[in-house]
Amino acid sequence: MRFSVVLFVFVILNAKIAISQAQRSAVPLEYYYEYDQNFPLEVSVDTLSDRTFHITFTSVHGKRVPALLSLPEQGEAPYPVVIAQHGLGDHKGVDYMQYGDKILSEHGFAVMRIDFELHGERKSQNFDRSMIQKYPYTFTNVLSQTVFDLRRVTDYLDSRSDIDANHTAFLGISLGGIAGTVFCGVEARVEYAIIVIAGGGLEFVFGSGNGKKQAMIAPVEPLNFVKQIAPRPLLFINAEHDETIPKAASVALHDAAEEPKKIVWYDSGHKIKDITRVYNECAEWIKANMAAKSD
Repeated sequence: MRFSVVLFVFVILNAKIAISQAQRSAVPLEYYYEYDQNFPLEVSVDTLSDRTFHITFTSVHGKRVPALLSLPEQGEAPYPVVIAQHGLGDHKGVDYMQYGDKILSEHGFAVMRIDFELHGERKSQNFDRSMIQKYPYTFTNVLSQTVFDLRRVTDYLDSRSDIDANHTAFLGISLGGIAGTVFCGVEARVEYAIIVIAGGGLEFVFGSGNGKKQAMIAPVEPLNFVKQIAPRPLLFINAEHDETIPKAASVALHDAAEEPKKIVWYDSGHKIKDITRVYNECAEWIKANMAAKSD
């Protein structure tokens, strides 16, 4: 009788362990990016001009993140805001980011820009395309850390009375669009998402057919998160002759997204020359969706 009871307890215990393991394996990837929103941001603000500020705040894993916040010269507070993210090997003050800041500001948007992990003010070594193949785990960590950092950006913007928390847009370029797809998928406070010259299917970067690497990059694979952006509006801007992001990768990311979505193709390589058109098109798209939301 005692043996039967012990056996019964053993079976029940094993069943509970099996159920627990199954539940863990079924946990959605977005839970990977949960964090303590009430953890102190420890914000430091340096005024660069009457409308431009250098900001540093504490992110997840104790990282200090440098950022630039620009307020528009026209309009009245609280301002709608665009969180803009640069690409691989660049930084928040690179020329195309500064130019985008200027155009978006002219349209009445505040603009927040941060440095990717291991980029800009956070750079400890040159992080370029060769690093992806050489240090794939570091590359994955850079992307996931930046997703956390962008979520903390949203916490900071929510704390400012001069920012309209109900009109927050994201604009990510290249690697910024890849990380941004994940960010927008897990961060519901972003109302409008714009992904520029990015794509899905990161396993092709590391080499297909490697299950370990595919599992490793799952938390930063945009195809795993893009559906979660719906029902918020999503705009893709891609290049027909992109030599960095294959067209098939851009199409795959668009196809995986849910409505409402829009895709625009430029007759260009990865470096779009008509950057003025890109930023103006993004600004007008955000304003049109803001107006639709207000109706």
